Amino acid sequence: MKKNVYLVQVNVTYSDFIAYLPYAAGCIQAYAEKDEDIRRAYRFGDILYMRKTIDEAMEDISDPYLVGFSCYVWNMEYNLALARRIKQTYPSCLTVFGGHNIPFNAEILDREPCVDYLMHGEGEVNFVRLLKTLDRADPSGSGEPAQDPLLGLTDLSLRVGGRGTTLPAGKCAVSLDDMPSPYTAGLFDRMLEEYPTVQFQGTLETNRGCPYDCAFCDWCFTERIRKFPIEKIKSEIKWMSDHRIPYCYCADANFGIFPRDYEIAEYVVERNKATGYPKIFKPCYAKNSDERVFSIGRLLNDNGVDKGVTLAYQSMSPEVLRNIGRQNLDIEYFTNLNARYTEAGIPTYTELILGLPGETYDSFCSGLCGLLEAGQHNSMTVYTCQVYCNSPLAQKDFREKFGIRWERQKLHGIHYPANFNGVQEYYDVVVETKDMSKADWVRANMFSVCLQSCHHLGLLRCFALYARYELDIPYFDFYDRLLSYIFSRKDTYTCRLYESIRQKTEDTEHSDWCYQNDIFSKVGWYFEEGVFLDLAYNIGEWRKDIRPFVDSLGIDADVLSALFDYQQAILRFPGQRTVTVDSPYDFYHYFNNIYDDAYAPLEKTPNRLMITVEKEIDDWATYAREIIWYGKRRSATLLTNPRESIVFTPLGAEDEP
Repeated sequence: MKKNVYLVQVNVTYSDFIAYLPYAAGCIQAYAEKDEDIRRAYRFGDILYMRKTIDEAMEDISDPYLVGFSCYVWNMEYNLALARRIKQTYPSCLTVFGGHNIPFNAEILDREPCVDYLMHGEGEVNFVRLLKTLDRADPSGSGEPAQDPLLGLTDLSLRVGGRGTTLPAGKCAVSLDDMPSPYTAGLFDRMLEEYPTVQFQGTLETNRGCPYDCAFCDWCFTERIRKFPIEKIKSEIKWMSDHRIPYCYCADANFGIFPRDYEIAEYVVERNKATGYPKIFKPCYAKNSDERVFSIGRLLNDNGVDKGVTLAYQSMSPEVLRNIGRQNLDIEYFTNLNARYTEAGIPTYTELILGLPGETYDSFCSGLCGLLEAGQHNSMTVYTCQVYCNSPLAQKDFREKFGIRWERQKLHGIHYPANFNGVQEYYDVVVETKDMSKADWVRANMFSVCLQSCHHLGLLRCFALYARYELDIPYFDFYDRLLSYIFSRKDTYTCRLYESIRQKTEDTEHSDWCYQNDIFSKVGWYFEEGVFLDLAYNIGEWRKDIRPFVDSLGIDADVLSALFDYQQAILRFPGQRTVTVDSPYDFYHYFNNIYDDAYAPLEKTPNRLMITVEKEIDDWATYAREIIWYGKRRSATLLTNPRESIVFTPLGAEDEP
């Protein structure tokens, strides 16, 4: 009689809106089911992937011999809760935990009786070996295998004499040439039928491995990069296209590192033109951006299937980069490259991490502003430094060397409704090092929120640029003064909003660490997104609160008045289809020249901008989703972004505003 096996890869949250197809579990099942011995001995049940209640999940499990869990920070507590219930209901059932949230040791076994085995590294081959060994050791299916055969395996932790024991590491970097696809194997077809209202997202791997060794990262288990066959890759893209999967996340660590990656991007565009899907192809680009990445970015952008090109830095501090084993692009090269992307109309965004070893408040905030100096006005993403159990940063010697302290924080619902169905998830975030106190860490977070909401999302970008180029006020001074001004005006709406964000930032233990307001739907937002949305919705309060600050900058009164009107006029709001902006100064070309790294003095040329927005949006919830979530990396919050239709007309004296 065949033994029942179930795989579990639960999504971040259970909702009727968005869910990722369980790619990792699908890969393991597809590989296992191609083996004749596995097919003879085992029957795979449906993959558990929706975050149902534990009671509901148990209804989907019947007489299990073994349950395998794919573990990440967003489902670890759920997996443990489900494993405990399984052990209560089916005491002889074996449980196997694997994935990125499983450390390369046996410590989980010593504290969690509900877990029988830990699998380390890539799972497909090792899982098949485990199933085969268990079957030979336990042909009756009693769930009580002999231990000796298992001790001959690798990349596995198990209990020996009642204590967790980790077996030696094996050859993790197996060939990818004969790995079957869970998509074309049909493992996900029923899921689409079962949940017709869910927008399913797909994951694509074109290779595995990463040649870099960044201290904060545990993305890949091998340094040597191995490629999947191009035919398999195209068949999976075609499946997503044919099944109307709107979002394809490319899980390569360095997409664009190989010449064939341009061909893959071409095929994505081809399928998009044929069916309209995938609507977005989101790769993680090669760390050192080059001509190939530029070509791929231009191809995807020109055909409307991208979310921008990443120009990753993580830190601007040479000391930090040495500490984490990371080499960045030369800043002059970055400046020229960013200007090239801007000229081509390709949005870029830069990623930084707060909390890395060696970073100080001044070095971090100066680094943010250094990227503004280099021309990154479009978008930044600042992540808090999360601690992943297999990263170098998480190891004892590294922690002690740099005085790293982290705090456990509740996982929050960013861009999805936070419904954990009774099981809260957590992650660890660095809040202090020997070079940055927690108080400075909180200050740096608030500086980042201020800069991103006011500059990249655009609330005050025009003033920061004008002050930098005409008044020689460095970006750091501008935003440092702005943040101090906001917190000094205790009686203002803006100060109360920022103070609420500061309190959430400081209280990692109890805070949900996101902004949420039903006006913008049930989902949560990053703090800078929430600040922008709140102030855009309450734009009258923002204009009143910020006017004394801009008045204090020392701008000529005539220019100041015109600039204030222009800054407010180019902000995007719901309900707009066409917008007319009249001004006595040519701010439009003035700022575009700065973006193109081709500064020219401001001209007093009366003009009119006639702007027709690409997509009309009538309500705030849709605005938040389309403009903030989907559009912030292309400056969609400003009507002057490249995707809107803009007609510039000089005005004669009789037409002057």
